[in-house]
Amino acid sequence: MPKMIGVAVAWMRKEDWPRWLAIDPNFQPDYDHWLKRMNAAVQRLEAEGKLCEKVEIDPDEFLDWCRLNGCKVEPNSRATYAAQILAKRHDARH
Repeated sequence: MPKMIGVAVAWMRKEDWPRWLAIDPNFQPDYDHWLKRMNAAVQRLEAEGKLCEKVEIDPDEFLDWCRLNGCKVEPNSRATYAAQILAKRHDARH
């Protein structure tokens, strides 16, 4: 059984926010509101005993990944992409 490496949390940089808004019409329009919600979600997960790791996502690299994998630009795809990045980082360390 694979060892749990933690929960990957798709994390967006403030400077990338305009790009995210351009590629995903359903994206939360206010970065500060999104940031508060995401920090609260991470705190809830950690309070449940889960190890969370924020994974910064570049919007254009994510778009390329979506095209290659036939995925829609949506939250589930971002979560899957972040999880794959975290798994690769973990593999590279071990």
